[in-house]
Amino acid sequence: MATIIIQRLNGTTYDLDALGFRVKKFDPPLTNWSYSYQQLGTYGASMTGAQASYLVIPLTLDITAHSIADYRLQLMELRRIFRSDEDFYVIDAMTPYVRWRCRAEPAAVSQTGNYWRASDVSINLDCADGFAESVSTTQDGIDYDHQLWGFGQNLPIGYTPKYTYSTADFVFYNAGNLPLMADDRPVTIRFTGSAPNGFTLTNLTTGQSLKITKAISSSDQVVIQGFIPLINGQQAYGDSNHGYLDFRTGDNKLHIDGTSNFNLKFETRFYY
Repeated sequence: MATIIIQRLNGTTYDLDALGFRVKKFDPPLTNWSYSYQQLGTYGASMTGAQASYLVIPLTLDITAHSIADYRLQLMELRRIFRSDEDFYVIDAMTPYVRWRCRAEPAAVSQTGNYWRASDVSINLDCADGFAESVSTTQDGIDYDHQLWGFGQNLPIGYTPKYTYSTADFVFYNAGNLPLMADDRPVTIRFTGSAPNGFTLTNLTTGQSLKITKAISSSDQVVIQGFIPLINGQQAYGDSNHGYLDFRTGDNKLHIDGTSNFNLKFETRFYY
């Protein structure tokens, strides 16, 4: 079994162990929280904010080769795999359903004597997001049989969450460790249906509502992502109440008014 998979943004994947890079350590640290405080009087302070900072994930591997020429080729391959002019994903084969979006810091590689190897090559991987994300989105479906989802992702026991809806009242389940905010990791909501006077989508759990005031026909495509709704690909902020929707971790109870024949699709990844 592979230990660490590197996946480029174009979908190309590299199995480090299979390529001769023996992974010895991959240790994502716990979330790097930082806090700010306001001094209150002489003897105390009040927390005014908490932010999750980027992570530095240490990766240690050995380079193995069959000859000195092969060793040089391995170095070239390593440079290609960890090319960091763009982000890449790092996937631990023990949990193939989550991935880290990273870039590599500079790393020194030293050949071991006259042998065709380099041992304990340390590469620090900078993860700006500070969290892992699910490999799959909610529109891929919750499927345990094809390693799309797995243990540790907070999925409920006893029922499988759905993320396509056609009833006025429904539940959106946020399986991640983070809330999904309109200004940070927003959920993409796609509405198709008939709403002659527009429609209102309300998250009863957070008390937030977003109202589309323009008449919507069954041929229109409405997409809501963050603060700006789009109707048929055109910005429609002026055709709304300027509301937005956030989603807490766990169950979010939602209700839609103004339409009875519709389809809603919620698409997002979850973050851990």
